[in-house]
Amino acid sequence: MKTTKIKKVDRTNWRLCPAGQFWRSAHHQSSYHRKDGTFVREHSVSAGCCDNPSRKDQIYSEELKTIATKYFPKLKGSPAPDDLDFKNIGNLYDELIRGWTQFWNDILGTEGPLDPNLVKALIATESGFNPNPKVGPSKARGLMQVTDETQKILGNKNGELKDHLVHVDQKDMIDPNLNIAAGVRWLFRKKELAAVKLKRAATWDEAVAEYKSYLKDMIKDPKFLPKPMKKLRDNYDRLKKFK
Repeated sequence: MKTTKIKKVDRTNWRLCPAGQFWRSAHHQSSYHRKDGTFVREHSVSAGCCDNPSRKDQIYSEELKTIATKYFPKLKGSPAPDDLDFKNIGNLYDELIRGWTQFWNDILGTEGPLDPNLVKALIATESGFNPNPKVGPSKARGLMQVTDETQKILGNKNGELKDHLVHVDQKDMIDPNLNIAAGVRWLFRKKELAAVKLKRAATWDEAVAEYKSYLKDMIKDPKFLPKPMKKLRDNYDRLKKFK
């Protein structure tokens, strides 16, 4: 299937600060000692752009919330308003799904855009649109079941992400907005990891299989199709056909 090249946009079309800086809301800073031993008294810090020593693009929860409020109500397009039989909750997060999918498509500028319908189908099989499901042994949380380990990786400037870090806390993962922002970013990373395993460019379906930890077994046995993957594909087809 022919893919469409996404035109990479200037990050300032979405972001509050220029490249090399990140946004921090006004907050109270407790007293502390700098590495050189000097003492800094407690003080109030005004909202504004801060320099980014890591030289990686970083975004924090304050800016994620502002972006969603400022831009997402104006956006149009997928996902389809089909609740996938999750009555009263299946369409609650369409605006956030649409917004964060468009955001990361623009920021990361990959070949073949991620479809918001696929993200919605993924959420249906991950959490059933429950923003705060019971936390199991895997320590996965929220709508997209972002694990505690993943949450740490997303914000680690010395970790596996080359750029575009997302700084969110464990408690942020029950916030639908922040969970989807982090989850979609992680799905882009999973597409990269899937490509390494496949030794070729990965499709978004394969990225989802890697996100759900099925890809390795599906590579070993091409006939193997876990029930959650089949359900996800069925939901995705249903959303694409919705009229």
